[in-house]
Amino acid sequence: MGRFLQDGEEQPRGPQLLSEGPERMVLAGRVVTLDGASTVHRAGFVCIEDETIAAVAGDAAQLPAEFSKMKPIRTQGTIYPGLIELHNHLPYNMLPLWDVPQRYSNRMQWRNDYARYAPEIRWPAKVLGSNPDLDYQRAIARYVECRALFGGTTTAQGLSRRDEFYRGLTRNVEDPDEEGWPVAHGRTDDARPDRIREDILEKLRQGRPFFYHLAEGTDDEARQRFLDLDLGKDGWAIDRNLIAIHCTGLHPADFGQLSAAAGMVWSPLSNFLLYGRTARVEAALKEGVRIALGSDWSPSGSRNLLGELKVARIVDEELGGVFGYEALVRMVTSTPAAMLGWDAFVGSIEKGKRADLLILAGDSDDPYAQLVSAAENQIVAVVVDGRPRLGRRGSMHFSPDQQETVRIGGQPYTLDLAEPSGPTLNGMTLSSAVAKLSYGLANMPELARDYAAETCFLVRLAERGQLPRNLLDAPWGIAMELEPDLGTLRDNCDRASEIDQTLIRRLVLPPLTEVDDPSYRARIRANVNLPAFLRGRL
Repeated sequence: MGRFLQDGEEQPRGPQLLSEGPERMVLAGRVVTLDGASTVHRAGFVCIEDETIAAVAGDAAQLPAEFSKMKPIRTQGTIYPGLIELHNHLPYNMLPLWDVPQRYSNRMQWRNDYARYAPEIRWPAKVLGSNPDLDYQRAIARYVECRALFGGTTTAQGLSRRDEFYRGLTRNVEDPDEEGWPVAHGRTDDARPDRIREDILEKLRQGRPFFYHLAEGTDDEARQRFLDLDLGKDGWAIDRNLIAIHCTGLHPADFGQLSAAAGMVWSPLSNFLLYGRTARVEAALKEGVRIALGSDWSPSGSRNLLGELKVARIVDEELGGVFGYEALVRMVTSTPAAMLGWDAFVGSIEKGKRADLLILAGDSDDPYAQLVSAAENQIVAVVVDGRPRLGRRGSMHFSPDQQETVRIGGQPYTLDLAEPSGPTLNGMTLSSAVAKLSYGLANMPELARDYAAETCFLVRLAERGQLPRNLLDAPWGIAMELEPDLGTLRDNCDRASEIDQTLIRRLVLPPLTEVDDPSYRARIRANVNLPAFLRGRL
């Protein structure tokens, strides 16, 4: 498994055995802790023992004895906490940016658009995400998780289901697999007014983080979904477990009530592309609502959090700088950690917390502005649990049987996919995932045509006992959060006729990073709903 190379150390030949006892290393560089005091060590050290930050030192004299004689790894850069994303529909992130056909005022308008949304997003996601060829499902999981990692994300939301597909490179807020860490859950669809108590209030009473898409849109109908949470004499279905996503339909006066929640997740680019407007975050800030940042999904959002930070910065400038660079950086580090109840474990660089880190090249700029302005190829390394999962080639040990080489903005990187338990996703590499998804999207009309026949053929085999009968009524495929029913194999067969094959077209797999997609900004600027101030500064 991957580890950093020391200065001057050559790549070893042959497999490397882990030493007995704790694994220790010292990273040297500018350290932006994001702790409560906003401590920045100009030339600091992060001491790591196994998966934990053992110490943070402002100079070598402060190093603990067990680390003081170790040769530090000179990062030549700036060390931040790993980024935390609390709003992303990850399984859709193998789809290209959507050419939004009009301005919508409510999310149900585009979700019910069977002329454009269904054939360009819903059906391709269904065909690949529940394909009888399981390698499509594995390829989606590998591709979208690497895409998040390549943007510095170490914790992600939007994975939903516990299964082999969602155990890998980044942390999963719905399945942290750690004792004592709150386990998040959520709801994407609107709860009916007569079921707020059952569908929202009861979820909040479970005492764990609950994500809810709230007031997504700009019309009265969108805002009504917020007003539905007012249960009269029983109070509001809003408490410290609620993490509200979008909130674009809220009026300024509504944020006072929302301040009782854990916070809100702001996705400005997706809001602008679909609705021409975003949440009134200046009003949320005034009322003390905690705000995290999320990139939403690839059809109408940023490629990753690094991209979303840039959109948020432009909006902040338009609002007169009500946030500033440090507050924007906290929206992807310490603030989402606190909203999750994970702030004892991640979100800042402090002794005793997990060593989830993002290292950027250079240390000359304002440290917060540096992160907001960073491109993906300025990443030196992304570390999860003390282990470099992505690092510039030459900074990490490389073993061809456990890692692969990728290029990001012309820079060669080592990607470490190895797990102690053995290969995941049936050994699916990133390069194989890219090839699989590229083929599937390019041949979407043919795959859609064959989807019904192949799915129903598996059903017949199971009904005859030639496959296990429990396949018939077990969940099948990757959970697509915008389609509330995952569907069993039998369901998928029954519903396959809903896919209008005459409307399906060929699609292109998007590059994993914005820096490798030279036409991306131009396509964003061409969106019909984008405000002039944003179009002019992107």
